[in-house]
Amino acid sequence: MIKFTWYFISILTVLLILLNSPNSNNINSFMNQNKLLATRSNQLLIQKFIIISILLFIILTVLCSIYIKV
Repeated sequence: MIKFTWYFISILTVLLILLNSPNSNNINSFMNQNKLLATRSNQLLIQKFIIISILLFIILTVLCSIYIKV
């Protein structure tokens, strides 16, 4: 169960980081489709989710190394 959550959090973190690109020059077509992420408050919310998911990833990594023996 811990490993499944660890995988999910890692994929979620990568997706959130990809969604939160401050310069939309490189990915103009992708960012134009997603108008909901254009406001500053939504970007701050996504950045908070990124921080939380990174912390969860680190915590789950430590838990996996302690409790799961290969």
